[in-house]
Amino acid sequence: MSSRWATLAAVLLIVVGTIRIASTYTVFNATIDEPDNLAAGLEYLTTGRYLYHDENPPLARVFEAVGPRLAGERYRGGPAAYLEGVRILGSGAHYDRILALARAGVLPFFWAASLVVFLWTRRVGGPLAAVLATALFTSLPPILALSAIANTDMALCATVPLAALLSLDWARDPSRWRSVFLGLAIALACLSKFTAIPFLAAAWIAMAIVTRSSPVALWERRRAVAIVLGAAALAIWAGYGFSFARVEFLHLRLPAPRFFTGLEKVWAHQHRGHPSFLLGQRSETGFWYYFPVVLGLKLPVAFSILAAAGALRRELRLPLAFAAAIVLAGMAARVNIGVRYVLPATAGLSILAGTAAARFRYAAVPLLAWHLVSGALQHPDYLAYTNELAGGHPERFVADSDLDWGQDMKRLAAFLEAQHADRVAFDRFDRAYPMPIRVVPADPAGPTAGWNAASITMWKVFGDPAWVDRAPPPIRIGRGILVWHVP
Repeated sequence: MSSRWATLAAVLLIVVGTIRIASTYTVFNATIDEPDNLAAGLEYLTTGRYLYHDENPPLARVFEAVGPRLAGERYRGGPAAYLEGVRILGSGAHYDRILALARAGVLPFFWAASLVVFLWTRRVGGPLAAVLATALFTSLPPILALSAIANTDMALCATVPLAALLSLDWARDPSRWRSVFLGLAIALACLSKFTAIPFLAAAWIAMAIVTRSSPVALWERRRAVAIVLGAAALAIWAGYGFSFARVEFLHLRLPAPRFFTGLEKVWAHQHRGHPSFLLGQRSETGFWYYFPVVLGLKLPVAFSILAAAGALRRELRLPLAFAAAIVLAGMAARVNIGVRYVLPATAGLSILAGTAAARFRYAAVPLLAWHLVSGALQHPDYLAYTNELAGGHPERFVADSDLDWGQDMKRLAAFLEAQHADRVAFDRFDRAYPMPIRVVPADPAGPTAGWNAASITMWKVFGDPAWVDRAPPPIRIGRGILVWHVP
């Protein structure tokens, strides 16, 4: 296959992926983090300040706020990001339109990540491998899901592999312009999500080990390194609007102060941990094996087989080192609430899988078909996708943003309206969606007369309500909510 035809095929695959992503916009209501992200992005665009929820940097949020701002939405200074986001979204047709516009702001990151996968694979495996890697990446359910949500994860998935790929060019020839471009890529990654910092550090160490690079080489290139760091620092400062203020915990006045306060909050969050669920167990501080397990459940089985085959090839040691470093760095974290936290690893795994498929040729066709069908059969529930290993009860294995991120409230409302219900006993995981019927607290002792609902995340992660374990078989709403009717 020529490079020209490979490029055209990759563009077509990205277009198909884009259509699949956009088709889910109005199916699901906002997940639990989307109101925060929308409010923070609009605050930045409206006022130039970034005070809301600075535990995440502004890049993705600004992209997500552009569409709603062009549609006339403005920041009005609500007391909290979540409440301001709920106000911006509103209700009815306005809710669907503004949410779709916000979600469309993530598409550039999907396109960029797909392009990086294509270019990196073409370098190590040739044009056919690049097309197959792009086909696999753009049809991965977690990629489709997180490209359709106004969140920061897809921005991280695009910018971290981009910085890693540019660093390979820089390692061969650390020219002035390559140093500048690498610095800008690092800045984009840091402005996407703070986990980019340990991810890139781990990836560079892993790639240096497999290529037997000497740390002395960095000292010999100290001028180029200085340009990289200078360009990155200046771009990060620009990303925070060239702000300058006192950072209390450091007792200093610094440029981009919200960058440093955000880092402090992320560190505190990691230190205290986060309630999580895996394989029937709850934990306040996570599980060291969480990410390998959820990758095994959230990625199609055929994709994992191809990636494992690619891992055996010597020419793929760099993308393998990249993917492995992301997962290993994630395993050190105490916040285990979704495969989305190690999403950049899927770029490296796609390179492995695509190159292996190209080497197998026709023998890979059954695996490629299995991969495509596995994801397509669960359309549009890409967020809650689990592969065949989880069977028909994925809630026994995962919860939170791997299964129920509050996305099925809209479906619940439609179901209850069709049943002419006037109330439901329900402890909601996501409280942003404007329910058209009355929601009352669930009784912890047992289901009450009438309609009762339970969020899988509230049940599995927090044990609320406790009676779900002994309740009769429920009606399933989407993949995240269980419903019972008690006469």
